Amino acid sequence: MIKAVLATLKYQGLGGLMTAVHERVFPAQMAYYDTARQLFLDKIGLEIGGPTRWFKRGNLIPVYPDAARIDNCNFSAQTIWEGSIVEGATFHYDGQHEPGVQYVAEATDLNMIADGTYDFVLSSHAIEHTANPVQALSEWKRVLKDQGMLVLVAPHLEGTFDRNRPVTTLAHMITDFEQKMPETDTTHLPETLALHDMSRDPGFGSRAAFEERCANNLALRGLHHHVFDTALLVELVDHMGLQITAVGAFRPFNIVVVARKPADGEAVSNRHFRGPDSTWSSPFSADRRGMAAE
Repeated sequence: MIKAVLATLKYQGLGGLMTAVHERVFPAQMAYYDTARQLFLDKIGLEIGGPTRWFKRGNLIPVYPDAARIDNCNFSAQTIWEGSIVEGATFHYDGQHEPGVQYVAEATDLNMIADGTYDFVLSSHAIEHTANPVQALSEWKRVLKDQGMLVLVAPHLEGTFDRNRPVTTLAHMITDFEQKMPETDTTHLPETLALHDMSRDPGFGSRAAFEERCANNLALRGLHHHVFDTALLVELVDHMGLQITAVGAFRPFNIVVVARKPADGEAVSNRHFRGPDSTWSSPFSADRRGMAAE
């Protein structure tokens, strides 16, 4: 924490530090959630990765206090974020509920979960860590009930250490899916090593430590395979055939897309969230430039 504070002060100045503190103490909440709360109230969901502060009471999308139960899937029994993970009824996501069921499995292969099991799926800052996001979202969609909700939070490159990297294209992600890209993929490693902004990633302290983590990515999963702006996340969710219901971009680095799994035969139209007809706003200059160009 001290390293992060000093790095913010060094590279963003006192104003940047004060902004970061304000955003931590008084986090934004997506206004949409107030109108959609009943879709999560007393429902059963699955979170991929986590738990995360963004779903806690008073935060960005405060699903945790409203849900009846939330199960979880994480890629390993030992992670750099959660530490040790044990399968079973061990997923503690807040202090008000009994723990949910913990699974240890790849986000791209939820074969232990039947089709249409969950009322909602949550994921925060996980999609960028998978080498095959289309395959991952295919699985998350599969385990949703018809009319079930997906809440997807991803990091905006402008607020993270990805800010010097180019935004990934949807076509690239589709190719990864068609080629059945495994988690051993290192396609983006040279780009990451060349363009990663160490000033935005002060926890490592040294370039050597960062390079070591990247080399051990299959075990650690710290690498951001793909780089997102808001438009890309919207296009990805649209590609999955989900009906988008809300899009938001929030400082310091969050993109939120909320979408619904359509019933069989239901037409999907996301034109109000895509291209020149987009109705969402963003605090990130890269998003505003993209919308102006369209």
